Amino acid sequence: MNRFGKTLRWKISVNFRSLLMWTLGFTLGVFLGELMLLPVIRTGGSRDGREFAALAGFFVVYLIIGVMVSICNLFVELDKKPRRHAFLMLPATNMEKFLSATIYATVSGILMMVLSFGVGDTLRVVFRALVYGDSWHAFTYPYLIDMISSGGMVAPHSLGYRLAGLAFLVSGLAWLHSFFTLGGTILRKNAFVITSIVMVIGLTMLAWFSKNHEISMFCTYYVEGVGKVENVGTMAYVLTTFFAVFSVVNYWASFHIFKAFELITKKWINYEFHK
Repeated sequence: MNRFGKTLRWKISVNFRSLLMWTLGFTLGVFLGELMLLPVIRTGGSRDGREFAALAGFFVVYLIIGVMVSICNLFVELDKKPRRHAFLMLPATNMEKFLSATIYATVSGILMMVLSFGVGDTLRVVFRALVYGDSWHAFTYPYLIDMISSGGMVAPHSLGYRLAGLAFLVSGLAWLHSFFTLGGTILRKNAFVITSIVMVIGLTMLAWFSKNHEISMFCTYYVEGVGKVENVGTMAYVLTTFFAVFSVVNYWASFHIFKAFELITKKWINYEFHK
């Protein structure tokens, strides 16, 4: 544990300045993004629930993308030979080094996204209050928390239906994290872009297959004389199993590739496949 802590502190010390600059950049991006998004939302005439729901949705997408970017850069500091040598020579096991890098990238990514969104959202409130006379209480976070705590984001369903949905969500997020971890481990340059393209191609193929074969996963409908009927399709269970299994496979492959890291590597990848 002591070696793991020292390795984690090394990651923080080396990446702190870069993390700070990324946070400032994302804060400015949130501020400008919300300023451009609000006029589009308000063209529909609604200024309250619809507006905050859109901003809350924007936050969720922003958080996921930001964390995936952070994960894809979990070994970005190793591009420089002195730092690569220093990291590989740290007095810790390969597992401790890999876990410290993965945990740092994940936690720092979440903190960076949450902090930058909060500050950027606050700057938007202050700017619009001073310039346009908007409410000083138009923050997104309280609305998002209220939606979650009041169950506004989850429609009333049976326990089995909710558990199936939760298993699908958790396994899907785990697979997404593991997939971008694999991309960030094997690729030295443009890891997020290349990994995202591969993922989009895969999701597009899945959507095409589902549409052409009329496959549904979670659906709720009403039958006269029966009431509400809930159905969890076979594909939902198949994908949940796929996500769970290949999350483990991706993490294993990432660690296997990391163990083979060398001081001198190819320009684009960290692994010699011909070994």
